[in-house]
Amino acid sequence: MEWELLEKTTFWIDDIELNHANLGEAAKIAAEALGLMPEEVMVVDVRPGMIAFDVLKHKVQAERVAGKGEEILKGLAALPGVTRGEKAAIHSEGVLGFIALDPEEVKSVLEASAVQAQGISQAVARRAIVFSSGAEVIAKKIEDTNSPYITRTLESHGYQARFGGILEDDAKAAAAVLEGALEAGYGLIITTGGVGAEDKDYSIEAVLRLDPKAYTPWILKFTPDFHRHHKEGVRIAVGQVGIALLVALPGPHEEARLGCDRLVEGLAHGLTAPELADVIASALRERWHSMMN
Repeated sequence: MEWELLEKTTFWIDDIELNHANLGEAAKIAAEALGLMPEEVMVVDVRPGMIAFDVLKHKVQAERVAGKGEEILKGLAALPGVTRGEKAAIHSEGVLGFIALDPEEVKSVLEASAVQAQGISQAVARRAIVFSSGAEVIAKKIEDTNSPYITRTLESHGYQARFGGILEDDAKAAAAVLEGALEAGYGLIITTGGVGAEDKDYSIEAVLRLDPKAYTPWILKFTPDFHRHHKEGVRIAVGQVGIALLVALPGPHEEARLGCDRLVEGLAHGLTAPELADVIASALRERWHSMMN
């Protein structure tokens, strides 16, 4: 099981004295005890009676971290120039505080943590937010029929869904809004529009900023003329950041409806991000081929 450290990557030890100790060796001892590479832990502060370490990772394996306090303290005490006091203890404001767990408590704490994490993941996965995009929607030149349909559909399938607003025709600005939704704890983030070949279409690029490995299958492809069409065609995106899914659907209402329906069906069947992308793209391609024929 992995623990997300967020911004709480530091732990410190009090009632410990250093006298010409090798800080590199001290960091190495801590890293080895926590199952990390030597370069993934560094000493960031030394004061009278205290030494602080920083973990240079955002995630750690819970099983390798919990209950390793005494191992770290013994290792440091054996290092030349380090004196361990009788009340030496490890502290952290985040999950690294579990380093100090009594080894006999580790199993029960990890089991409880796993159950809690599963419950949180399930709750987050059911929180959805829907964005529309485009200057024409912002200017109210066209009605946004996509967001209401998608929101209602998600709610009818047990999601807590809300409208998040309208994304600007700008990849960086749109990505910032989507990142805010991730930080707010939404497990399903959907955009509509901005997936075409015009120079104002940036929804795919916004998703790729957050997940560079997002799946972006083509719906239509053609040669850019650099007048109206500046890109090779139309595509969708399904990305994943942690447990959250980011889905970019087309803007035309019938395509947004079809993409939404296939997305909900795929989620109900437990499809992965690449499988969802393939199912949605296949349905949209089939619609286009049917119309063209």
